[in-house]
Amino acid sequence: MEYLCYYQPLSKRVSIPKMNINFVPKVAIIFPNYNGGDQPLECIHSIQALNYPKDKLEIIVVDNNSTDGSLEKLKVLRQRRIRLGRKSVNLKIIENKENVGFARAINQGIREAQGEYIFIANDDIVFEKESLKNLIEYAKQHPNAGIVGGKIFSKNKPTQVISCGYKMNKWTGNVYPTLDSNRVSEPDWVQGCAMLVPRTVIQKIGTLDENFSLIYFEDFDLCFRAKKAGYSIACLPSAHFWHGQSITMDKDLPHKYYQWYKNKIRFCLKNLSYINVISILSLQLFFVTPYRTLALRDGRFIP
Repeated sequence: MEYLCYYQPLSKRVSIPKMNINFVPKVAIIFPNYNGGDQPLECIHSIQALNYPKDKLEIIVVDNNSTDGSLEKLKVLRQRRIRLGRKSVNLKIIENKENVGFARAINQGIREAQGEYIFIANDDIVFEKESLKNLIEYAKQHPNAGIVGGKIFSKNKPTQVISCGYKMNKWTGNVYPTLDSNRVSEPDWVQGCAMLVPRTVIQKIGTLDENFSLIYFEDFDLCFRAKKAGYSIACLPSAHFWHGQSITMDKDLPHKYYQWYKNKIRFCLKNLSYINVISILSLQLFFVTPYRTLALRDGRFIP
């Protein structure tokens, strides 16, 4: 599928000073793959199309024991890129013997990365060609920005905005996207499908917490720790990405919901005050759970 993102942004760009061509930082783009089909290939093709020097980029794919043939496709693509040499972005593949989850896979990639900036991604993300350059320009001009994300659109509906970051109501536990805006915003967190983090920030606050199981909330936890360390979280509307929005996880919805709520509870217990945790759990157990289980019957509480 072709996306507008390879060519033109969909909204007015935020004015950002142009990058100094004498100093273009190296960026490591890391994402895990687990039975992603052709999604990882599409992601890599969009990275290749970025308006960013190819010798300043590296792609690290961490395969979590895929069985759908996507790993083999990635290996074929890597061989083609080796033959292209400097015309192609360097692609490295790390193979796991089991599905170790998102956080652990990303951390494996970070340990292998050479970049001054780490870009954490998903296998079903697609980059608009100016997106990375815009994020880097902003990060360089705002050294206190610990984590920077962009505007996320839906792959299925390419002009539909999914999020410009997220916020959480610390009394109800409700998670909601921030409003679409053409101004830089400061949400509670930006999605782990597309977040830029300076290596210096990771060295200070640490990598993703691997105690979160498989997927969800490890990105919020990282942003929370960055804020606690004195950094800001920024969402840049001129950096556009297209996301498949849980294409892999939607294949098993009960398991998806189980992982979401399990990690949400862990995040709250780890990071929020006791009174906030009691408020959220009480509302969840006595109101939300009965409603979803008995009225909606959507399977969210049957792992």
